[in-house]
Amino acid sequence: MKSRVRTLVPAVVAALVLAGCSDPGQHGQGADTMGTNAGDGPVRLLNVYVERPDDGRYSPGENARVLFTVSNTGDQDDTLTGVTSPVVRAVSLRWDQYCDGTAEQVPEIPVQAKASVPIPPGRVLTGHLPYYVDATGFTTEALAGTTIPMTFTFSRTGPISLDVKVQPREPVDAIPHYACIAMGSQKQ
Repeated sequence: MKSRVRTLVPAVVAALVLAGCSDPGQHGQGADTMGTNAGDGPVRLLNVYVERPDDGRYSPGENARVLFTVSNTGDQDDTLTGVTSPVVRAVSLRWDQYCDGTAEQVPEIPVQAKASVPIPPGRVLTGHLPYYVDATGFTTEALAGTTIPMTFTFSRTGPISLDVKVQPREPVDAIPHYACIAMGSQKQ
């Protein structure tokens, strides 16, 4: 009986450790992100999170930005056609497609094959990416550190649903602003 227990205990511990691990390519949070990661096939949503509320909460009627990175490892282009959430009245896509400092509301955001969202030729990105989601009119309170359900819908991939974290209030979580700059003007 003792040898059976000695064999069983390590197996149970290993199973518990493996069950607690999360594959950031599927669902969950990786150690190097503040947001949620999810994907379906070649399309991945990475580090998806709601910007930090000023007073620790979004009250009903307030608005927020949802930041994320999208990548496509597949051989075919895809398009982000919309985002929905049962806890906000409206959601719109924003994209600074010309890297001119203005993120215009757009009906969809293209996602290139073997890449991500395109940027204009001769430009590079520094800081955060020039696209995001505007969440308008929370219908319930959303506290910093909690999550809200969202679904990102792509023309080829279809819907990807995930629980998006509302950014905590710790100062170390401050996000950089995105910026597009001309190639060759980067400081070394």
